[in-house]
Amino acid sequence: MEKTLLYHYTSLSHLIEIFKVGKVLTSQTEKMLKVKKPGLWFSTNSEWEYSAFKRFNDGKKEFDLNSPEDFEKYIGCARLITNLNSLFVTFAKYKHKSKVNPLLWDKMAEIGRSKGADPSQWYATFSPMSINNLDIEVYENGKWLSLKKGEGEFDSELFNRNLEKTFVYKKGKEMEDKMMSEVAKQKDNIEEKVEEVVEEKVEEVVEEKVEEVVEEKVEEVVE
Repeated sequence: MEKTLLYHYTSLSHLIEIFKVGKVLTSQTEKMLKVKKPGLWFSTNSEWEYSAFKRFNDGKKEFDLNSPEDFEKYIGCARLITNLNSLFVTFAKYKHKSKVNPLLWDKMAEIGRSKGADPSQWYATFSPMSINNLDIEVYENGKWLSLKKGEGEFDSELFNRNLEKTFVYKKGKEMEDKMMSEVAKQKDNIEEKVEEVVEEKVEEVVEEKVEEVVEEKVEEVVE
């Protein structure tokens, strides 16, 4: 029997956080909405899951990122892959298993469909999943490329070149360079001020010494 693959779409910046904790966590949004059993969501859509859209602000305007190309350009695009198994439930069964508010369940489906998604492709599990048990792919120039090499190694070159071309990385680097430039300017200004103060103090000391010598000479002459 052919296995059904499931895909969890995410950004490269979020993938870094996943690497840090070593696992993919259940939905933080559902936790905030007081869902008793938050889900970790996957989709059978092997091209793109439209409910994975992100609201983004580039400093000029706010808009949705809702394609692999959008993600690739602004925040980097990745997906985690696993096989469908008994730990997963359909979106329909999730309604009862998670004890989610029916109105929220309806809203999830409504928003998903409005973005082009098909809720019948959605599957949820209720426990975090180890990154070691998932295949990882990065979207680059229209193709999904495996991030994992042999024996559990990662293709750091693939990851880095895709991260470094994103809008958020470039913007962060730009801000970092600007900050470093400001720090360097402040350092130069401080050093200038220190030099001025030292020069003033030296001048004061020299003047004092000259005055003392002059006074001594005057006293000698008077005597």
